Amino acid sequence: MLKALLVVAALAAAVAVFLVLTYVRRSFLSRSGSVAMAARLSRHMEGRGWAPGFAVYESGTLRWYRMFSLAFGPRYSLLRHDVQVSERRKPVGPEAQIFPPEVAILRCKSATGEVELAMTTSAVTGFLSWLEAAPPGAEFYSGRD
Repeated sequence: MLKALLVVAALAAAVAVFLVLTYVRRSFLSRSGSVAMAARLSRHMEGRGWAPGFAVYESGTLRWYRMFSLAFGPRYSLLRHDVQVSERRKPVGPEAQIFPPEVAILRCKSATGEVELAMTTSAVTGFLSWLEAAPPGAEFYSGRD
C-alpha cells in the first residue's frame, strides 16, 4: 500500500514539474508576445493530427512552438518572404469538433514544405498583415547586423 502511494506521489510530482517547466518555457519564449495557433503535425487520418501551440513573430520569421513540450527550438520556422498561403478554409469533419467556429485553417507553402495552421480569425488578420508588411527588398534581409 505504501509503495503504491509513493508511486502515485512520484507521478504527481513528475506531472507538476513538467507543467511548471512548460509554463516557464512558454514565458521565456514569448516574452515579447505570442499568438495561440495550432499546427497539423500529421495527415495520416482525415481531420486529425493537430497539436496546440503558439507562434512568436521575430523580424521576418514566424516561429511555431508546441504548447506542451520542453524543447526550446521551434517546431516550424516560416520566413516571411518564403511563405505563401495556398488555401484558407473552415474546419470540417472531425476538425469542427475540436476547433471553435471562429477558427480558420491556412495551408501555407514554403521552400521547406507545407504546413497547416489553425488560428482565430483575428490571428489570421494579424498573420496576413505580417506577410504583407515586408518593405521592398526585405527578402534579402538576413536578420543579422
